[in-house]
Amino acid sequence: MPTLSCTIKYDKNTGMVLSPAELASIYLYGVKIQDKSGTALSKETYEFYIKAAQQEIEKYLNIKLLPTVIEENFDFYRDEFRRWGMIQVTYPCVKPYELYGYLGTIKQIGFPKEWITGRRTSDGYTYFRRVFIVPTQSADPLAVRGETLLYSGVIPYTNMMGFGTIPSYWAVKYLTGLHDLHYDLVDIVGSLASIPILAIAGDIPFGVPGLSSQSLSLDNVSSSISTTASAMYSLYSARIKELKDKIKTSLDRLRAIYKGIVCSSM
Repeated sequence: MPTLSCTIKYDKNTGMVLSPAELASIYLYGVKIQDKSGTALSKETYEFYIKAAQQEIEKYLNIKLLPTVIEENFDFYRDEFRRWGMIQVTYPCVKPYELYGYLGTIKQIGFPKEWITGRRTSDGYTYFRRVFIVPTQSADPLAVRGETLLYSGVIPYTNMMGFGTIPSYWAVKYLTGLHDLHYDLVDIVGSLASIPILAIAGDIPFGVPGLSSQSLSLDNVSSSISTTASAMYSLYSARIKELKDKIKTSLDRLRAIYKGIVCSSM
């Protein structure tokens, strides 16, 4: 019986919120980027600028755009723990997986999964940067659905509660990142990534870097083409300036939404 085998080339789990094709169609529509030989800008170049823009936005807003599992260590603050029953973490906590307490390298306590939780912010856009400890009522206060609050050592907390802080006490593992596509963040990444690509395209309007005008003559028939490019400005300087103004305006608003005011104990 005859068979037909097909090979399809595709990308999966690239770690980017935008693909090179999406960037080109949305932000670089009508822009032709190729050198004198007709070679177009490579896909790897697009990917580099997308990843660079994405990383810059993540650092500025202190978030992860894609779902990511984080493992961190934090100091123990007695007053914060007693008053609020929570652990401050670096990124918005979508779902906590593990919470343990260590004195040095010795595990002192471990909380069941049902006792630790993350919470959405009131606007619903993101989550608090905290892991909340919520005990559940049951016949056995130290047992919840078959899981037990694990103590290690003879008398837990005996030496701990005498100190206001304990360095590197908490070991936390949790999920962060955005499960739904937030178009405002994707738009900023796309705008930021398109700026250096537009700069490249603006420097080679005729396929040669730095060339701003071109004249052709054949059999007493001549044609001359000039662009707005100059020694100081590229062909797409106006579009680049528009993108920069848009990014500057949007980042202040996004910072208030996604990062907010971060409080910590001293």
